[in-house]
Amino acid sequence: MLIKFCFNCKFHVIKKEEKEKMSHCERENCYSRYSKCIANKALNRFLDQETREPDRPFSAISQFYPQE
Repeated sequence: MLIKFCFNCKFHVIKKEEKEKMSHCERENCYSRYSKCIANKALNRFLDQETREPDRPFSAISQFYPQE
């Protein structure tokens, strides 16, 4: 799998694994999908999406007894 986010990184290379092209991180010497860089990017994206939503209380009780 090729990861677009990695294309502009100077450590990114494309390796061919059987019939598929894979993004590879030369800095961490692993496939990009396993890199800390992608994990941090995913975490930051998740946190951005969570903080953009309006404050909504969450509790297990509210899931079973919603206030209408």
